[in-house]
Amino acid sequence: MGPTARPTIFLDLHCPSATSALFPIASAYHFRARFMSSSSPPLRFLHLITQQRHCISHQKHQLTPRTSQLTTGTFSLLSTRRRTRHSSFSAPSPSHLLSSHPSRLFSSSPTMSDAAVESAKRAAAQQAVKDHFDPTATNVGIGSGTTIVYVVEAIKQVSTNPAIRFIPTGYQSRQVIVKAGLTPVAFDSLPEGTMFDVAFDGADEVDAELNCIKGGGACLFQEKLVAERAKKFVCVADYRKKQDRLLTIWPTIPIEVAPIAVPTVLKGLRTLGSSNPKLRTTLLEKSGPLKTDQDFFIVDAPFKTLLCGSDVKAGKGKGDGSDGTWEVNKLSEAIKALTGVLEVGIFSGLNGPDAEKIRSTDGVKTVTSGQKPVAVYFGMQDGSVEVRTAA
Repeated sequence: MGPTARPTIFLDLHCPSATSALFPIASAYHFRARFMSSSSPPLRFLHLITQQRHCISHQKHQLTPRTSQLTTGTFSLLSTRRRTRHSSFSAPSPSHLLSSHPSRLFSSSPTMSDAAVESAKRAAAQQAVKDHFDPTATNVGIGSGTTIVYVVEAIKQVSTNPAIRFIPTGYQSRQVIVKAGLTPVAFDSLPEGTMFDVAFDGADEVDAELNCIKGGGACLFQEKLVAERAKKFVCVADYRKKQDRLLTIWPTIPIEVAPIAVPTVLKGLRTLGSSNPKLRTTLLEKSGPLKTDQDFFIVDAPFKTLLCGSDVKAGKGKGDGSDGTWEVNKLSEAIKALTGVLEVGIFSGLNGPDAEKIRSTDGVKTVTSGQKPVAVYFGMQDGSVEVRTAA
């Protein structure tokens, strides 16, 4: 090595995958940061990366450096695509922004339960596809959750008919479709009024009435577009997402916001009762806010655990914010009404069949679509699959 040469520090990510949502400055999952010090490794930076390892996935696989390769000078964070066990991508958790809620996050330690979680996802996906995928379908929506890889895997086992159009909700889900040899079609290329036979997607949390929080992967706007265009939306998740109320474990509501409106929206969220709404940043905050496929930003807003409609009817709270309680639908509407909000990561209200019934039978033309799932498939720890269906 010459006198002016700088050695390289490699940090290998031992996790299912790394996504461009985490590293938006490098579409090919490659990032390089230069450190000019020639006397010691950038240990503070390595510590920062390690401490934020939970951003890689909801299960939070550790980032483990090869200590034999730690030297000084240039630091490179390289792709692990060749080392990944699955072709999956992971939704970045907003939890690193919320130091006030450490007890409400999933465990950050990689344990044998990681395998159980992946097995649960696969089991749920296989059962959901078996029950709801029709090989003669024309249009099928494919979401962006971490479980969707297993959904596409299960669909491929049933049919690879090139005539079936698969509509992705983001860049990563399109790549999963392509890799499976299926036919991806852009949402905005479809004729007006085209309905999907079914849409499959994951969720960050689901309550007893099938309301969902989505947007951990920053694709909530496109996910809602696809869900509302589907005759039926089927949600696939693992046992960690199964709760009685939203914001029980998952700490925030993701909100897609116009960049220019972030200060306005943050102020509005605080007025609605959010304790500490924050702009979601990339893994390296120096790189700035995380951007969605629409070049919008994501704000993560914590609220108290949300009430279901049945809770309000039972007198457990007003649900309109006046007494400090919010019902799912009312909070979603209040957030959506803030100027600058593109979409809210709450999927609630009607499902597809209910919306169709109101349109056709009751003649209410203003009801155009539903966004709540007709069924949620939870892969359980014991290998079974639990199904929640609409009442």
